Amino acid sequence: MDLDACAEIENNYDAVILRFFEGDVPMMICSGDAVSGTKKRESRSEAFIANPFSYSFAPVPMSDEGANFLDMPNLQFSVNKDGQNLDMANEFMRFLITPRELNEMAQNKGLMSPTKDLSFDSKYAAFGTVPESRILSPEVFGLTDDAVVQLRQAVFLVGTGEMTIDEAVAGFGSFTQ
Repeated sequence: MDLDACAEIENNYDAVILRFFEGDVPMMICSGDAVSGTKKRESRSEAFIANPFSYSFAPVPMSDEGANFLDMPNLQFSVNKDGQNLDMANEFMRFLITPRELNEMAQNKGLMSPTKDLSFDSKYAAFGTVPESRILSPEVFGLTDDAVVQLRQAVFLVGTGEMTIDEAVAGFGSFTQ
């Protein structure tokens, strides 16, 4: 990894995704929020429009046993408890959170589905193969800070050589930006 070249990218979220489509970045390590930006940026890349290609996301093996998957669904709906037609709103929410509808919304937005079935979208099918024992939930192990912030800080500190992987694992949950 060329850290000096990485440091030159001013808007690393937008620029890395677009550079990926241009062919300048053959692989990128990213969190779910970067993944969610790929589909909507396909149409902004002249190279991708001219020569579209298939791509997929895979969990990164972090140990000899394989990859862990930090399960943090991006599912946020709200219903105003004081709104009119509350029964209708709640019934509509029940419809929206069926696996079929959640998968449909995820596919239309280019996101990973918050359901257990990831086979409907080849971009995320590899995550469906992570064994249940290696799927981690922030709530279960007490991570109260935004896990994306923690992951980015850990990756940055390990990637720049400021911390070992073991130190990052031990400090996960206590990093500040």
